[in-house]
Amino acid sequence: MNAVSSAILRRAVQDREEGGREPAEGERRLVAWVVIAAHFAGPFMFSAVAVALPTLGAELSAGASDLGLVETLFLAGSVAFLLPVGRLADVGDRRTLYRGGLAIFGLASLAIAASGSMVLILVLRFVQGIAAAVISATGPAILADLVAPARRGRAYGLAIGVTYGGLTLGPLVGGALVSAWGWRAVFVGGAVLLLAAYVLVRRFLNSSFELPPAGALHLPSVGLVVTSVIAVVFGAALLDEPLKGVPLIVCGLVLGVLFVAWQARLPAPLLDVQALIENRVLRGALVVQALLYMSAYASLFMMSLYLQAALGRTPALAGQVLALGTVLMAVFAPLAGILADRLRPALLASFGVGSVLLSSLLAVGLGPDSDMRAVVAVLAAQGVGFAFFSSPNMTTIMNSVPDSAVGGASALGATSRSAGMISGMLVTSVLLALALGDVPVASAPLRFVEVMHTAYSLLAGAGALALLVSLRGLWISRRG
Repeated sequence: MNAVSSAILRRAVQDREEGGREPAEGERRLVAWVVIAAHFAGPFMFSAVAVALPTLGAELSAGASDLGLVETLFLAGSVAFLLPVGRLADVGDRRTLYRGGLAIFGLASLAIAASGSMVLILVLRFVQGIAAAVISATGPAILADLVAPARRGRAYGLAIGVTYGGLTLGPLVGGALVSAWGWRAVFVGGAVLLLAAYVLVRRFLNSSFELPPAGALHLPSVGLVVTSVIAVVFGAALLDEPLKGVPLIVCGLVLGVLFVAWQARLPAPLLDVQALIENRVLRGALVVQALLYMSAYASLFMMSLYLQAALGRTPALAGQVLALGTVLMAVFAPLAGILADRLRPALLASFGVGSVLLSSLLAVGLGPDSDMRAVVAVLAAQGVGFAFFSSPNMTTIMNSVPDSAVGGASALGATSRSAGMISGMLVTSVLLALALGDVPVASAPLRFVEVMHTAYSLLAGAGALALLVSLRGLWISRRG
């Protein structure tokens, strides 16, 4: 057995022992609740920052491109480092990684609040993205350590509900903080939440730091996947300048293909291609998730423009209407998690896929004079759909691998979500660039509605394919 395999086995034993002893069931439950509660801070911070950007730009004299980089750099860091962190979580101490991610995210938030340099803020946003990758890749794996497979659905449902609660409250609380004390208050408030989560996790989550063995992390692969993701993310952000954006996206995709091909030949890959080929359940759940999450950000983005540019609603009303989806996700995700422990998770996930597909089909029927009730129906179907899909599908992903590989599975789940969201936004951006170019959306609402119909038709196609894959997996598992 090679050194990497030995390290994985040692890590699995260490996780079960939790510092040399088997913790009592009550202690495990308490720690699980702490980890679930910590899921609130990161999403809250992510969604609240968007509200602070205009004020930040005005105070620091930052242009639109710089403000775009504030979000783009965070996204690049959070997506690019998911697979490397997932690998470290399987061969090292995922609990120390998780604690470190919370601490770094919180400290970087304080540093941004104290900064007067746009360059420094952009660097720190990239650091925050890496910290977010650490949290996303290790959090579900830690819950898998703490919660028995028969109860993981409820745990993931609660965690996802808390996550959507953070996304929902972020803009509301963020707006109040900016109005009262300025943009810096958002980062201070986020830092308080993140560091409080760190203190709780440090207090209740036992860990013992251990360096991964030599060769556990293939550094050339890390460089390749990070470069690939950053190229795609920045290319998507620069699609309004095709001569810059398109080559970057093509370069990133080519590097991504090379990365996957290289992983198949490595003894200790970041992405276990052979395991994906052999693990039909894991592969199917990841494919469905990537296809479905194409609708996540793209739909919210288009609905925001549609409400304001086509229907003439105020930004405040548009924000309140858009919050409906995340509220429904926060309410129904815990219920879906509980049901996932009693029913077949794949069945609930398929229902969620069908509901998201329905929302895209309903959106294709929206027009320049549609009633607000039609918009509410679209958002409600999407919110309920993602609520019933997310935690059951995560349960399927985490239960499809052995305990020694849950870190990698957690990272793959986060990667598939991110890939879907980036792909959806990429498709939407290309359609808008081709149809409108530099024309403001508000001055061409009918043309935008045509673009929206095309985009939602493509999203409905992706949703239909996701439903077919999901139902096929359900049928195969029932036969087995």
